[in-house]
Amino acid sequence: MPSIADAEFAKLNIPLLRHFPELARAFGRDPGELLDLAGIKSATFRDDAVDLTYPQAIRLLDVAARELKCHDFGMRLAQRQRGGAIFGPLGRTMRNSRTFGDALRFASEHMSAHSRAARVWLRAGPEGSVFAGHELFLESSGERIQAIEQILLIGHLEAMEMTGGYARARCVHFRHEANSSPAEYRRYFGCDVRFGEPADGVTFSAHDLASPILSQNEDVHRELTTYIETHFPKKRLPFNAEVSGLIMRRLTHGNCASGDVAQALNIHHRTLRRRLKDEGTTFQDVKDGVRRDLTIYYLRHTQLDFRGVSEKLGFAEQAVFSRSCRRWFGQSPSQLRAGGTAAAERKTLS
Repeated sequence: MPSIADAEFAKLNIPLLRHFPELARAFGRDPGELLDLAGIKSATFRDDAVDLTYPQAIRLLDVAARELKCHDFGMRLAQRQRGGAIFGPLGRTMRNSRTFGDALRFASEHMSAHSRAARVWLRAGPEGSVFAGHELFLESSGERIQAIEQILLIGHLEAMEMTGGYARARCVHFRHEANSSPAEYRRYFGCDVRFGEPADGVTFSAHDLASPILSQNEDVHRELTTYIETHFPKKRLPFNAEVSGLIMRRLTHGNCASGDVAQALNIHHRTLRRRLKDEGTTFQDVKDGVRRDLTIYYLRHTQLDFRGVSEKLGFAEQAVFSRSCRRWFGQSPSQLRAGGTAAAERKTLS
């Protein structure tokens, strides 16, 4: 995966933390204390600024949720942010598109205006529906829960506001297990919310995609498109990040061998190995990295039994999962779950 130290890759180009201080104060907490705990200089922090990295924002939301004992902190923040102000030129361009489908496609093609560390990808579904998958390429699976819940809820709320309620999430999919009660998620999204899914994302219907944008303006859209293409040119993701994302979505289904991933990328498996080697890694290293990260998440944040975790990680047998744990962390799954996760995380990040 790209290094967290890669500031250009990790840069956040939108004020994703807008209204964070007022939400923290609503809990009776000094936002400066939370910022300091997350390693962000509170003296220079501005919630409408775009000079943070994605890992900093992800970590701050995670810290706030834990410190405030608020499992739905990310979604609460999303509700305060509705109106599109946090999306900058990308949001304004979407709001001047012809239809919601046009806006969604534009976002998927110009996510660098949001951050290079995030990606939206579209997959056609039955009866003209579309699954809009969302990937964050930095930080651990456990830390990114609040951020991904915030982002998907913002996407749902924006769809409704842009179209006067005609477009909305029809089903929400999270890779993580439920962090709040099912009723709470339904209250936020107003639709079916599923957990333990292969990918994070939202399903929209054909009707949603065809819904006109209320504030569409072709001239403004053209000007904003030119601005985005000039200031946020399209760049390829680091190849290991593309491979990692595919592995993560395919683990449970067992079709994530190097040949399967190469075929999905429409390249020869030797090309896949060569491009990873050029970035100083191997396919097995990337796959092990995904599995290590998910192992920590499942054992620390969920109650899945070891057989269930093994299946989620795509292992043929639970014994293979146990041996892999000892190889990666020097501990068994039982030891990791019992309290060895902090040490394991340090080993994972080292």
